[in-house]
Amino acid sequence: MKLHIVIYLSLLLFVGSGCSDFLDVQPKDKQSEKQLFATRGGFYTAANGIYNRLGSESLYGKRLTYEMLDMLAFYYEVSPTNDYHKALTSKSYGDKTVKENLSNIWSAAYTTILNCNVLLKNLETSTGILNEQEKKVLTGEMLALRAFLHLDMLRLFGPVYVKNPTADAIPYNESAQVSALPILPADTVMTLILRDIHVAEELLEGNDPVIEGGAMASLEDDQDVYLRYRQLRFNYYAVLALKARAYLYAGDKVNALAAARQLLTDENVTNHFPAVNPNTLLANTKTPDRVFSTEVLMGFYNKARANIYMDYFNDETAGKNFLQPKDLNVKFLLAYLFKNESQDYRYQAHWKSATNVGVKGHIFIKYKEIDKPASNEDSEYFYAVLMPLIRLSEVYYIAAECEPELANGYEWLNQMRAKRGLPALSGNESNLKTRLKNEYTREFFGEGQTFFMHKRLATSGLLATDSGYGGNTTVYFNYAIPLPTGETENR
Repeated sequence: MKLHIVIYLSLLLFVGSGCSDFLDVQPKDKQSEKQLFATRGGFYTAANGIYNRLGSESLYGKRLTYEMLDMLAFYYEVSPTNDYHKALTSKSYGDKTVKENLSNIWSAAYTTILNCNVLLKNLETSTGILNEQEKKVLTGEMLALRAFLHLDMLRLFGPVYVKNPTADAIPYNESAQVSALPILPADTVMTLILRDIHVAEELLEGNDPVIEGGAMASLEDDQDVYLRYRQLRFNYYAVLALKARAYLYAGDKVNALAAARQLLTDENVTNHFPAVNPNTLLANTKTPDRVFSTEVLMGFYNKARANIYMDYFNDETAGKNFLQPKDLNVKFLLAYLFKNESQDYRYQAHWKSATNVGVKGHIFIKYKEIDKPASNEDSEYFYAVLMPLIRLSEVYYIAAECEPELANGYEWLNQMRAKRGLPALSGNESNLKTRLKNEYTREFFGEGQTFFMHKRLATSGLLATDSGYGGNTTVYFNYAIPLPTGETENR
């Protein structure tokens, strides 16, 4: 795979051609790179290009959210006529299409990582183009994004960390140049991930506009766009959440809890990222904020988001790509997944009864298109095109899992339940663990996080009653997802 820095319709973006081996990456046009980073706008154009890559089908626009990862989490019943979906849900990782898609995930992730490194290199060597705050913010963002992508590659292709943290996992690419990178042990990769996260945190603390201004998801006249729209960038609070996520995956509950508390006890977080308002969600049939955007710490812009619903979840239009919750019994969703808590905002906002006479049960509508505002027919609500990557709710669940005192764990869980219109719970440690699994399943439908949760916990199999998915048989996970062909030769 070779990386090219090209000019297309006067817009400079990082792009990569597809092939399986990310190590064969080299900027083609050094002069273009020099010209790109000669201006302030060039740095931000490069950063925008990197962020735009997150929305590609091989990354979070499809594979690493609602499609591949949620299929691996046994969320869906798939069409018997879709050979790829059947192979994936039967864990046939040697299937040609499955292998191709895994290779494309790998290639897209490491191309994006390389682009981060190219931008980091130029940030380090540039003088007089960006002011000191801008350099620190952009450097922090790129380090955090590099860590974020490596963590997801570790979670996908690496071993079950809790069982074998010293097993070979993935490379960690810190170079903007072509180099033969070895496959590193998982714990070594995790050390490098956490190092980048800590440096990013230090750079963003006190410099990121999100701390004082919040998401800033709008633009007024004469305002500089570069440091706004912080939900679409790896902002300071998203970095804290990533730190908690990484520590928890590493099995370090002490530091995971410390990171979670650092975020959840910050008054600015409460003000800047408030819970979804049920009055504008449940009573709003035209423009409901089904992704609960006010709680999203970091996500990306996907103008074609409504196509996800039409192509995969609409029982009338999706055809053989149709994805439906595993059990076709009309009562399973409320009884199993939502424990008969019909007042849950997620149940009311994300699901509806199927209309196709050939389909039983519910269909998933989180990404269904919403109307444009009546005040401006040419505009769209920001949350109509937002795809979440890091949610504040995850941090509450991390805190609940990591608290050494059971009562404190339930307190964090119940704070989040209150934000979903639900009553407080109590119980023993086993009840808390089971309930947290269920909360992940409810919360992250269509977002890819549940598979990673099960892999982190080394869940072997799921029964209908404890999975929350319905179904009459036990389903078993296979976490040994192979690296793309040729990558293991780079040891």
